[in-house]
Amino acid sequence: MKTRIKSFRENKDGVAAIEFAIIAPVMVTLFFGAVELSDGLLADRKVTVVASSIADLVSQDTQIDNAGMADIFKAAEAVIVPYNVSSLSVRVSSINVDVDGSTDVGWSDGYNISAYSPGTNYALPNGIAQPGGSVIVTEVAYNFNSILGHIIVGTLTLNDQFYARPRRVLRVARIN
Repeated sequence: MKTRIKSFRENKDGVAAIEFAIIAPVMVTLFFGAVELSDGLLADRKVTVVASSIADLVSQDTQIDNAGMADIFKAAEAVIVPYNVSSLSVRVSSINVDVDGSTDVGWSDGYNISAYSPGTNYALPNGIAQPGGSVIVTEVAYNFNSILGHIIVGTLTLNDQFYARPRRVLRVARIN
């Protein structure tokens, strides 16, 4: 019996297979976790790019009509690809700033979300607006669902806001 125990203890055959069997699940979990995390970070970055791009496009105009707003929302769809466009919500608003510093919605449009009513009070962060002007505010939300669902389970809502001052006029006009 002693020789069999000694033989078993000294036998090194299969050690690598046992080590691999112990380490493989950890390595696979790390791999899929890294894939999901990078996919989520890319989706979050695309949400930020959508918010900044839309605010930038609107702030360059002197006036915007329904066709122009439809084109801007199509640009948002193009930016969010390859992610599901139906999970994207965008609201673009022009916030008027009176000479006394009070702020209200001048106009607002929404994509997969309702627009604000004109005249509604809207609080801006300090230092964003100058009295007598306006600020273009873009609010973007995206419901992210991981393709793998291994680490990120369920829906993760990614949000971003972007503020831009009109470049060529004090207030971008909204025409129908």
